[in-house]
Amino acid sequence: MFFDPAVIIFLQTILPYLAWELLNYLGDPIIYVMLLGVTFWCLNKREAKIAIMLVMFSNFFNILIKYAFGMPRPPAALRQNPEYAADQSYGFPSGATQTATTFWGWATLRLRRWWGIIVGMFFITITALARMGLGMHYLGDVIGGIIIGVIIVTWAYFLVPYLEPYFNRMPKSLQNWLIPLTAFTFFLINFAAYAFGLPYFPSENIAISMGVVVGFSMGLVLEKRYVNFQTDVSRNTRILRALLGVIVAFLIYFALSAVFSLLPSVPLLSYSTRFLRYLLVGLFGAFIVPLLFTYFEKWRQLS
Repeated sequence: MFFDPAVIIFLQTILPYLAWELLNYLGDPIIYVMLLGVTFWCLNKREAKIAIMLVMFSNFFNILIKYAFGMPRPPAALRQNPEYAADQSYGFPSGATQTATTFWGWATLRLRRWWGIIVGMFFITITALARMGLGMHYLGDVIGGIIIGVIIVTWAYFLVPYLEPYFNRMPKSLQNWLIPLTAFTFFLINFAAYAFGLPYFPSENIAISMGVVVGFSMGLVLEKRYVNFQTDVSRNTRILRALLGVIVAFLIYFALSAVFSLLPSVPLLSYSTRFLRYLLVGLFGAFIVPLLFTYFEKWRQLS
């Protein structure tokens, strides 16, 4: 039952494939980057830092589990999208579902509001159904993603408060560079595995997650030194920050996508540029966008 295509076939009969394509965008990595960015810019910088690292760690851990189990995805005949049909990567556990569970699970724990539980369950369910509706995952894949996501969130809830004081007592230089250098090392290991033709290793997700971690971590250092903005501001200021930040971040993302699309479609080059694109998105989100806030808010005060 858990690895039977019957569930996929049923879902594809109740909604057209295009509908599952549209719902799948709710679990796109850029959506989580934007939501975490809004949290960082408008609500709580510390919580955003922890959440970003947690989501990216979950993404990396998912890759390791996929590689360890090596379980295939559903048959390509169930995927109408040619890009998905050509995907030969492993299926268990579902990375999108695990990321959704990690993000919304952590948000629910930190918010502690009844509506947070409803919103979180909605997005996790939609993500899981969309991945099956697209023919990318079996029911067992998405259940595995949910279970592992819950385990990671539970682990983090108890472990982060314990580890944070030790991290804060480290020398500042080590605090600044430990996380980005670790993430860059993971990226290089995956790059080497990909370059030397080792058995399939899902490098695209590593490029995204580690790119965000490296860029965001570097941006945090620059932001603290040159900006050091505060989130204790009025509601109107928060709304303006969210609008400005999301617009700027999306413009950067699509501009970089357009520029990199002009380069030759060579696997290792595409992998590297994907890493660089998300590194720059993370860097802009943590440093350039807050820097724009300071100029914009000073201009508002003077006008």
